[in-house]
Amino acid sequence: MILQRYLLREILQATAAVLAVLLLIYLSNRFASILSDAAAGQISADLLFQLLLLKLIQNLEVLIPVALFFGILIGLGRLYNDSEIVAMLANGIGIRRIIYGVLWVSALVAVLTFVLSVYAAPEMASAHAKLLARARGEAEISGILPGRFRELSGGERILYVEELSPDRRTMRNVFVQVREKGAQNIAVAERAYLSINEGSGDRFILLEDGYRYTGEPGTADYVIMRFEKHAVRIEEADRGPIHLKLESLSSFELLTAGGAAKLAELQWRLSLPLSVVVLGMLAVPLSRTSPRQGKYAKLFTAVVVFFIYNNAIGVAQLLVERGELTPYIGIWPVHMAAASIALILIWIQNFPRWRSVLRLKKAASR
Repeated sequence: MILQRYLLREILQATAAVLAVLLLIYLSNRFASILSDAAAGQISADLLFQLLLLKLIQNLEVLIPVALFFGILIGLGRLYNDSEIVAMLANGIGIRRIIYGVLWVSALVAVLTFVLSVYAAPEMASAHAKLLARARGEAEISGILPGRFRELSGGERILYVEELSPDRRTMRNVFVQVREKGAQNIAVAERAYLSINEGSGDRFILLEDGYRYTGEPGTADYVIMRFEKHAVRIEEADRGPIHLKLESLSSFELLTAGGAAKLAELQWRLSLPLSVVVLGMLAVPLSRTSPRQGKYAKLFTAVVVFFIYNNAIGVAQLLVERGELTPYIGIWPVHMAAASIALILIWIQNFPRWRSVLRLKKAASR
């Protein structure tokens, strides 16, 4: 138990340090991106930190496994560098005890990653999409000034507002001109406010108590219509790649809906906790160094291994999504291959010592 706690402390300390660096890099890049959108008037600055927090929680499912992999590598590398593992082996504490300690830590982190990837991340992605639509809507409203014309949708919509409510959510005495397919429509209303369709994500200006003028004045098809409510679409939602939509679906919806793309997304979510254990096993042989090499000697090799492993998962997921690889096979062979490589490396590194132990036991039995 003392050894297990010692290994746990070394690995978790290194993992926490790596995770702190990854979070700092991620937050810096993400904050700069969101801040530039806010400065350009694309999103409301009031919701900036909420968007950042939701995106951070969503991406913890990826950052934590990476941090653990390099945390194990650095933690065990320090023990090798200070000859502590050599001392453990000399005192009869085999490599199996070290592997058990790594597996125990990996299992705990895998459970956390499972909760994040299967449950928390989809919820955060859905909440982020809704909040982003709201932030963009509020930014659109905040850019409207009473008594001035404003172009929307690349000039296809022209909006004039005579007065804004104190909370800047309700517009009064509104004029809207819409150009579509060569036709021109004009609407005037006493009140208007921004509305977002929850199903499609499209943004509308909802007009209340007004008139709509369609066609050219003086022609036979000129129509004047009074309305209580009338919606004018000002922006379509960003349809984006299919995986950007799938990440907002719950895991249960992915499982019951079926389809290659949905099953590929579900397998990717389930592969994240599995990759924690596989990466932990890979880190054990990769961390082995001599005192002369230093504890960071295998860091470049570990980066290459992680790059190959992660990209292999991505390629397998893409093949499943395209229907070129059956979901029954899916991305699981990638994990099996990586786990097999980890076991082979552990055996190769420790086979001479195990063979010597077997010889001693055999000689003692005689």
